[in-house]
Amino acid sequence: MNKKSIKSWFAFFSLSLMVLFPGLLSAQSGAITGDYDGRAVVSIVPFIGEEEAAKTFYQAVVHAVNDLQKYRARELSAEDVSAAEVRIPTNMPPVRELTPGDRYSLTGGVYPGNNDNEYYIQLWLWDMSGSNMIYTDDLVYQNIDEGLETVPGLVEWLFSHIIEKQEEAEPVAEEIWEDKRMNMGFRSGVSQRWYTAPGEIAAGAHALVYEGGIFAAIFLNPLLSIQAEINVTLDNLVFRGLSRTSEEGYGTVLTNMKYSSNSLMFPLLFKGNFKYGNFRFAPFAGIYAFLPLGKTSYRIYPAGTTDSFSWSARLPLGVTAGLETAIKAGPGMILADIRYAGDFGTINIDDGEDTAYKRGMISFTLGYGFGFINLKK
Repeated sequence: MNKKSIKSWFAFFSLSLMVLFPGLLSAQSGAITGDYDGRAVVSIVPFIGEEEAAKTFYQAVVHAVNDLQKYRARELSAEDVSAAEVRIPTNMPPVRELTPGDRYSLTGGVYPGNNDNEYYIQLWLWDMSGSNMIYTDDLVYQNIDEGLETVPGLVEWLFSHIIEKQEEAEPVAEEIWEDKRMNMGFRSGVSQRWYTAPGEIAAGAHALVYEGGIFAAIFLNPLLSIQAEINVTLDNLVFRGLSRTSEEGYGTVLTNMKYSSNSLMFPLLFKGNFKYGNFRFAPFAGIYAFLPLGKTSYRIYPAGTTDSFSWSARLPLGVTAGLETAIKAGPGMILADIRYAGDFGTINIDDGEDTAYKRGMISFTLGYGFGFINLKK
């Protein structure tokens, strides 16, 4: 068996060990593969050119790579190249037998320049995951000491072209809150009403009634919005008293006189918006106008007498203030709203009895809203 055959069998045997027992081979040979101590391994192939200059620059490049801190140089020798039976590469990527498992590789050479006493060293940086060239550059020198001084800069320049693949980040929680320029939705709930007649110090009647409607809000900025609403509401004004069962006055009975009125309310609110995680707290204040819907229905219990009367307000306006809370849910937000409202003027019922009253109202509603158009646009 000749010397060439022995080398071929040795290369084949070494390659087989790399494939079948990479960990064992690395431990035995002292080779560094993959990442080492958190640093990417760079195989540095012997440089071609004038022997002494090539060796001198080779060691300078090894030190410069290690000084980058992010990389660990793995020195290859001429024997490593000879065992793989390949030529020392320069402008071609090294074969995988030379760089098993290493992430990057450097090749290079020292060449005479165009002018007398002028030389240059050229380096090639390779990404061994796909055997692609990352970058190549050279430096020209006349004095080898001056050339060695510029090697760290050349190496740093080459490695600055590595675009490292970012590790996939852990899934982040859903975005805490994204305000939209416009919000629309609905609200519905109950309203406790107190009715105070002119001259009364305290409310003479009260009722728990329905309130609900739709709204649209415009965000002027993340902290301030204006909201307009259209709400349908009901008022039940009940007077309770005793009445005679006959003209002679024998016997009395408890009688309720109930005035029921429907109306539309149009609040215009100015809201401050404060976010905490997926929650939003919005104190607000504003004014409202209201509009009668139909006539006031009148009924006497238990007699069952019914009638209807026109009603109006000399100043159909009022003031309101409250707090809205919201939590992100699905495509929109769930809303909870508590507010106080009070009439400016008196409501008058044309029943011939000069029936009049003002309203004080505390309402609690739930709702749902949708956002449109990103606030940042």
